[in-house]
Amino acid sequence: MGCGCGDGQDAGGCGEHGREAAFQPDDLARAAMRRIPHKVLVMSGKGGVGKTTVAVNLAYALAAAGHKVGIVDADLHGPDVPLMTGVEGMRGEAGDQGLTPIEAPGGVRVLSVSMFLPSPDAPVIWRGPAKAGVIAQFLGAADWEGTDVLIVDCPPGTGDEPLSVAQMIPDADGVVIVTSPQGVSLLDSRKCVGFARQLDLPVLGIVENFSGFACAGCGRRIDLFKRGGGQRAATDLGVRFLGSIPITEAMVEAGDSGKPLVVSTPDDPASQALAGIAQAISADWVVGEAADEEPATSPAHAPKPAGLLRVGVTAEDLSGLDAPISGHFGHAPAVTVVEVENGTIVTVTPVPNPGAANHQPGQMPRFLKSLDVDVVLTGTMGERAKSMFDAFGIRVVGGADGTVGQAMNAWLRGDLADWIPCGNHGHDGGGGCGGHSNDHVCGCGSHDPVPEQD
Repeated sequence: MGCGCGDGQDAGGCGEHGREAAFQPDDLARAAMRRIPHKVLVMSGKGGVGKTTVAVNLAYALAAAGHKVGIVDADLHGPDVPLMTGVEGMRGEAGDQGLTPIEAPGGVRVLSVSMFLPSPDAPVIWRGPAKAGVIAQFLGAADWEGTDVLIVDCPPGTGDEPLSVAQMIPDADGVVIVTSPQGVSLLDSRKCVGFARQLDLPVLGIVENFSGFACAGCGRRIDLFKRGGGQRAATDLGVRFLGSIPITEAMVEAGDSGKPLVVSTPDDPASQALAGIAQAISADWVVGEAADEEPATSPAHAPKPAGLLRVGVTAEDLSGLDAPISGHFGHAPAVTVVEVENGTIVTVTPVPNPGAANHQPGQMPRFLKSLDVDVVLTGTMGERAKSMFDAFGIRVVGGADGTVGQAMNAWLRGDLADWIPCGNHGHDGGGGCGGHSNDHVCGCGSHDPVPEQD
């Protein structure tokens, strides 16, 4: 498993192990993640806010609701998930067939770097490329067969590991951001919202942990870390507030005992809050066998006949083939869905874009997936948005211009390229990018691009 040798050397300095991790292809991870219907990243702007506690308890609450849940511990320098799930000290299996997650009590499957270290005290002293390689193996070379929900516990902040996870799971359901009510934590959590938006990851919501303590003796509520800041931050940022979790004695004990709170003490106020948060983020998910048959990222569609393709073209209006192609991809007022059978246009269906007035990161790939589109025609598109369409199995064709009909004819003649990257937003109109100046106007994913890892 990559490096994991724990001998105190940094990435690339421990012989062949580090190099193997550094060069593990991201494409394997993306392909493997595409087979898991639901992926949720749990993040925090800073450490010490109970992020792993929230991640573990969300996993167990979802498992109690009937989901088949796995947890990837992406906090490579502080891997605490095994301790909190009762599998600390167990050794992971790494063979020719890949990595085997450990099944913790309660049926939740866990994969963490601590399972491959020689001792609990061995530090992980790796640079970015090696860390990205190990995360790629956790996602792409592990046996997650049958899992329908994967929780990824990211380390605090917006560095190498969260960036790697976001790039390898472009079709994630979204991010849950954990904060405490303190001003410094709220400041950092706002950066997490910005991180998610810049990477076109939906923000599922903010969770306020450590939200007051009720004295068991006198019943008085004490706001040790203030209260209500998480909800105010969510309101200010225009994201959902998922709920607040109080401090309880049972919660503190559960973290060290290896028995998640929602399992050990379901009637505890903190446990009930966590269960409510899990229910809020999974309200429309399909449970059990139905989830294996049909990923919840799109509604069920009838199988297409052989030779039939469904093409989506973003348009300025609902006039079908005569509609001009939208210059702002994410804010396109409509999508013209064109069915092509054996090279001939057979149906044309204009569909209003529900996110045109309030475009959200990742909205267009999910919308087009819901329309059962096989191909999207556009002018230019950023690499991030392209990776999301790839994750959904939608082919991106670039160079489209003029009307929908003209673009379709050019594509049918073979005149359009597969993909034209959008590297500059200062150009005029033209195709699917347009000369927008506001953040996320087109949804192309190229605004203030995040640099690739070294």
